[in-house]
Amino acid sequence: MSLKKQLIKNYLKMQLVSSDPGILKIKVNNLPKLNEDYLQFAPYIYEFLKLKQGINEIQPDFTSGVVTIYYDSFMQPQEIITWINTVIDVAIDQMDYIAANWEINQAEVINTLKKILIGKMFQ
Repeated sequence: MSLKKQLIKNYLKMQLVSSDPGILKIKVNNLPKLNEDYLQFAPYIYEFLKLKQGINEIQPDFTSGVVTIYYDSFMQPQEIITWINTVIDVAIDQMDYIAANWEINQAEVINTLKKILIGKMFQ
């Protein structure tokens, strides 16, 4: 893992708060401290997370840093956590591409990331 990736993952380190059937709560360190520039990407992150069948809704609390995920009962919490890490990994791996193309063609960037994530689902 590159140093850049490791630093970002450490900054966004996650901790399980609670896991009830259909509801997962995860504390994301430094979520309350995220710069407003990064918050504009939040809806896209939710969209990417919901690519995984069974994840229905994501409710972040930017004040407390707790993200609540509502999911179907056939899923296991660890499966969701693994998927969150996959989405984060893809976003970090594609940071240069995103930065170079976001202002030019957001739709293309989103579609490219979706294709990569869909491919990861089947690995």
